[in-house]
Amino acid sequence: MRRAPFLALCTLLSCGGNIPDQTLRDRAGGVAAVRITTTAGDRGTPASPLPFSTNGVTYTLRVEALDGRGAVVTGFEGFVGLSVTPGLLQRVEVTDPRGAVGNYVRLTRGVAEGVRVTIARGYGEVRLWAEDEGYAPEDPRGAVRPQCSDGVDNDQDGRVDYPADHGCAASNDGSERGGSYAVGTSEPYFFGSPLLSDVQGRSAVSPLTGERITIPGRSSPSEPTAMDPTHRLVVTKINNSGFFVTDVDDRSCTDSGRAVPCYNSIFAFNFRAPEGLRPCDLLSVFQGSVSEFVGYTELNQPGYQVGLLWRPMDPQAGACLIPDATVITPEIRADEARMEWYEAGLVRVENVLLPTMIGPGLAPMGRPARDATNCDLNGDGRVNFQDLAEAGCSNACAAEPTCSEWSAWRRFGQVMVTLPGMASPPARVLFTPKDVQPSFDPQRPRGPAATLTGTLRQVGPNWIIEPRCEADMVLQGDGQTVRPPRDTCLHERSEREE
Repeated sequence: MRRAPFLALCTLLSCGGNIPDQTLRDRAGGVAAVRITTTAGDRGTPASPLPFSTNGVTYTLRVEALDGRGAVVTGFEGFVGLSVTPGLLQRVEVTDPRGAVGNYVRLTRGVAEGVRVTIARGYGEVRLWAEDEGYAPEDPRGAVRPQCSDGVDNDQDGRVDYPADHGCAASNDGSERGGSYAVGTSEPYFFGSPLLSDVQGRSAVSPLTGERITIPGRSSPSEPTAMDPTHRLVVTKINNSGFFVTDVDDRSCTDSGRAVPCYNSIFAFNFRAPEGLRPCDLLSVFQGSVSEFVGYTELNQPGYQVGLLWRPMDPQAGACLIPDATVITPEIRADEARMEWYEAGLVRVENVLLPTMIGPGLAPMGRPARDATNCDLNGDGRVNFQDLAEAGCSNACAAEPTCSEWSAWRRFGQVMVTLPGMASPPARVLFTPKDVQPSFDPQRPRGPAATLTGTLRQVGPNWIIEPRCEADMVLQGDGQTVRPPRDTCLHERSEREE
C-alpha cells in the first residue's frame, strides 16, 4: 500500500532518466555534449589563484560538439552559447567576423578554433559553459526574414515565431527547431576573492549586484604582508538591523600622490542585531548577497565567522582596529564621487551649523518659515517628490543653510546640518541624533554648532551620518571633547556573550 503511489509516479515520470522523446534525436543532430578546451591563458591554481579582476583575463579556446561516444560531430554547423559562472563573460572574439554573435560562437564541422574570451569579476572556482540551444542568429534586415519572425510555422509544431515557438531563442533566430540543449564546461579557472572595494565597485553601483560573494579575512591583528591578499575585516558598528565592516588594509585610491583607503566599508543587512558580534571584532569569513538599496550598496543574508573576539584587556587582541573617522570637508561633500569613497565608513563633520528654521507647522504657501518647515502639504505622512509643490518646498529648505524639513525629523529622526565654508550651494548632510539621544529637541539645541561622528549611509541623493553612541554627538557648550576617541562607543561583552 505504501509503494503503490511511488510506483505510479515512477511510471508517469519514467524514473531513472528513461523519459521518452521521439524528436530528441532529430533535434539534437547527434550532439550529446559540448567540450571546451583552454589552449592559452593562465588558469591559476587553488594554491595560487589569479587576483580578482574587473578588467578581465583573456583565454583562447577550442569548442567542439561531441556525439555520445565522445567523437566530434562533423556534421554540426551551428552556434553554441557561451557563459561563465561565477563572473562576467566580458568579450568573445573569433577570427572570422561571422563566427560570433554576442556570446554565441559558430562551429564549423563541429569545431571552433581560436575562440578568445575575456572573463571578468570571477572569484573562487570559475568555469565556462557552452550549450547547443539551437540558436541560429541571422540579420533581420536581410532579404529573407528569419524563420522566427516570418509569420510561418516552419517546423509544423502548431506554434509560430518567437516567443510562441519553443524552438525560437529570439526573433532573429533562423530556425524554429530547438537544439540538442547539450552542455559542457571548461577546465576550472581559479581566481581570488574580491575585496570590499571590489564589491563596492569603486563606483556608485556594485558590479557584483545579485551575486553571493565570500571574502576571507585575517584572524590575526597583525598587518598582512604586501603579498598577502587576506585583509583585516573589522566590525565598526552594530545596529538593530545589521552591522558595518571596514577593510583596514585596503589602499585602493590615490590622494595627493599617496595610497589611501576608499570604498573599503560596507553594511550587512541582517534584519536584526547579530548575536555575539561586537565592534573591534575581526571576521575570518564574511559573505552575503550583494544588493543596491536606494543607492546604498549592502550585503544581504550575511554569513560570518569571527576570527578574533576583541577584548580591551586581552594583550593578544591588541588595540582596537576601528580606523579614525574620515573628516568630510565641504569640498568632499560637494563631490558626489568622492563621497562614495566613504559609504558605510566612519566619518566626521566638524563645526557644522545646526538648523534654526525647523518646526511642525505647514510651510506657508509652500515656502519654509520659522517653526513651519513641514513640506508634507497634503498630510499623507511623507514628502512626495512627484508632487511639484511638496518637492519645491523640500528643495527650498535644502537650499537654505538654517532650514531642516520637519517630516524628515518626524518620520526618521533626521535633521539637516550645514558644513561651514560654502555659501552657494551650501554643503549639507543629514544627521540622526534621536538614534543615540531620544530626548534631543531639534527646536531647542544646546548650541548653534556641533561636531558629529558616525557611519555614512546613502539614501537616494541624501547622505546621512548615523552616530554609534551619544559621545559621537558633540554639541557646542555641552562640555564634551570635540573629537571623541575611536573606542568611545565600545563596551565589554556580557557574561552571556562570553
